[in-house]
Amino acid sequence: MAETMTRPEPRTTALTLTRTTALDEAARHNPQGGVPAANWEMYDDLTATLEKWHAASTLREDSLLLTEWLAVELCASVFQQLNQDRNRLDHWLCDFGEQVCQSQQHEHPAGPTAVDILSGVAEDVAARSGKPSG
Repeated sequence: MAETMTRPEPRTTALTLTRTTALDEAARHNPQGGVPAANWEMYDDLTATLEKWHAASTLREDSLLLTEWLAVELCASVFQQLNQDRNRLDHWLCDFGEQVCQSQQHEHPAGPTAVDILSGVAEDVAARSGKPSG
């Protein structure tokens, strides 16, 4: 009998990575803890997920969806850190997009695309929160 391969959904993977990263960050800032080791559990989980997507021939689509979900989580986190101030968020988005563009070693639209995606997310978050977006 063929073994059924469960393919992790990008949203589930993004939320797992976000949660694991938050726990890892909290552990690193624990004043009673020693020097934390690398988080191999997160590395192994992400690697296994990417390998499953590759085997299912969905790596391109699912990894793009994963990136989108992680961008949403990052934007929401920064928006909260900035006390839901849309002007400060817009400024952060432009700076962040510029940093992404500058880090590219070749022609690639990742920087402007990241800003467009995150701007759209910011508008959606502002609309759902009932606060004015501008």
